[in-house]
Amino acid sequence: MSSKWANTLSTKCKIDPYVLKVALEELTESCYADAPTAKRIIEELTLRCFLNEQELRKFIRDVSKNCPTDAKKLEEEVINAEGKKEEAFKAIDRAGKDQRPA
Repeated sequence: MSSKWANTLSTKCKIDPYVLKVALEELTESCYADAPTAKRIIEELTLRCFLNEQELRKFIRDVSKNCPTDAKKLEEEVINAEGKKEEAFKAIDRAGKDQRPA
């Protein structure tokens, strides 16, 4: 399933399907997200925020560093970025704030 999804998304955003599959796996592990939520986040980042491969890798790496992160909150924050790359990256911190100990 993720291969078909990655191949389809790859044709739309011009990011290697392998990178998309790895991003999906990492996002599901880092955020304890279900696959549909992680897919929606990646689609939002690539199709609306126009992250390229390098930026997507950085985004996923930053999410991993900021664990734990609530996947639903991350999705909400990425959508609220309204296609702005800078705001999408800020979503990582906003989504993780409530999850990290003070």
